[in-house]
Amino acid sequence: MPFYPMNHFKTTVLPFLLLFLSLQGSAQETAFPEHVGEIPFDSRKDDPHFTICNEKQVFQYYNTNSYYKDHKKEIVKYLLGHYEAEDNFGDQNGYLTIKFIINCKGETGRFRIFEIDDNYQPASFNKALSGQLLHLVKQLRGWQPAVYKGQIYDSYQHITFHMRKGKIISITP
Repeated sequence: MPFYPMNHFKTTVLPFLLLFLSLQGSAQETAFPEHVGEIPFDSRKDDPHFTICNEKQVFQYYNTNSYYKDHKKEIVKYLLGHYEAEDNFGDQNGYLTIKFIINCKGETGRFRIFEIDDNYQPASFNKALSGQLLHLVKQLRGWQPAVYKGQIYDSYQHITFHMRKGKIISITP
């Protein structure tokens, strides 16, 4: 089992764990999803032309070889090179995660944004900042579908931006 330094835990695992736990309070009012982390279709948010191969079997990014992992340098370079911090972003601190599905054709859809502050509490970033990051992630091309034992699958992917004073200080996973 690989060793991950505590910083990896603090910046990658802990924000998602805390976000998941904070969302559990609202789970009492709604039914649990079939799988933790699934992104069901929402006609108010999602492109109706984006389809996935199998609603019942969407792999998490860590279940298969991840395109993101193999091409992280190019993805980070693109995101950092195109992000433009505005003057009114100066008080924006925390973590902004964009989660989405890569379908069996390598297309992306069902984008969702999750935001927490530096204390891992629910937060709302400036709409111009979150909208710009969402737009940049949607513009990324060349995603490869998940492959496991020679079969092609849909998969979830996420990109987390750690923001400090409106600037990106890290991009994970």
